[in-house]
Amino acid sequence: MRTSEVVVVGGGVIGASVAFFLAREGIEVTLLERDALAAGASGAAAGMLTPTNDAADAGPFFHWAQRSLEGFESLAAELLERSGVDCEFVRSGTLRLAFDDDDVTRLQARADTFADARLEWFDAAAVRVVEPYAAEHAVGGSYAPDEAHVRSPLLARAYAAAARRFGARIETGVEATGLRVGSGRVTGVETRDGAWSTPRVVLCSGAWSATGGVWPEGLARLPVAPLRGQILSVEAPTPAPATTLLGAGGYVVPKRDGSLVVGATEEEVGFDARVTGEGLRQLLEMGARIVPAIGDCTFRSAWAGLRPTPSDGLPIIGPVDEVEGFAVATGHHRNGVLLSPATGELITGWVSGKATPSEARAFLPSRFTS
Repeated sequence: MRTSEVVVVGGGVIGASVAFFLAREGIEVTLLERDALAAGASGAAAGMLTPTNDAADAGPFFHWAQRSLEGFESLAAELLERSGVDCEFVRSGTLRLAFDDDDVTRLQARADTFADARLEWFDAAAVRVVEPYAAEHAVGGSYAPDEAHVRSPLLARAYAAAARRFGARIETGVEATGLRVGSGRVTGVETRDGAWSTPRVVLCSGAWSATGGVWPEGLARLPVAPLRGQILSVEAPTPAPATTLLGAGGYVVPKRDGSLVVGATEEEVGFDARVTGEGLRQLLEMGARIVPAIGDCTFRSAWAGLRPTPSDGLPIIGPVDEVEGFAVATGHHRNGVLLSPATGELITGWVSGKATPSEARAFLPSRFTS
């Protein structure tokens, strides 16, 4: 039977990040992925690094999201050096457009809340100075110059390749089918290719975290459900927009390859990851409202992913108290890319025997059982 100090189940951006941070600390780690790296939501995400977008307030989520953003440029450089994979980090800034009085009120309030993150309210004229492609009917917007984006699949591959450089095993095409538990603690993982002996398992299976066979028998399932997001890309006009734009329920992200990524739908359709005609219609309408020039752009491609969405909106990161040696890192919804460094750091702390930082206790799985 093969052995490892830690087995990570799931090869998306979260699992790959956990493997990288563990391996960088000299901890023996094996990552098991049933498909290819970034085969799920990580392969579909637009890769936005926007802490001020989804944070409800300046609480734990924002703290860790902002901490991740602040270190992302140096992390991307380190990953490039160690893996040879460029995750295409771009500090584009983020401009959120206001189209009516309700938008103005909401965005001005958020600019006040996140002023320390350099989020600032701009009037209509200033909006078009920042990004001339922004819709002319926008009446203003909030601008965060430090926010950025990456290519999510490339980031997952960079984490995994760099983890290998530190000695991690990255095994794809290997499906974990069960958790071995004895006397209340983890003893190993079953796979279709044989068992692994390990005292610690980290479940990073995204939308499948609550349904896969690795979840311990008799333990209440995590409240994580799939939420489909459809995305498309078009050829950018020339010259291309430089800023990530949000508004009208969607976003437009300019990528280095000359494309604009337009997203995303939010659909409760179970594990159906199809691209649909209705989804494409919605995306084109959203995109054209944000950047009217999109209506004349050449279509490139479309895809969909299943976001792991927790019932309370916060990621689920940390040990499962009922089974010693078992931890989860899931429920990141649409912020897995952004929170991947923080998640890797927190799980590495757990493996190393460190207490969960007070500002991360809101993410512990015990909040659903206590």
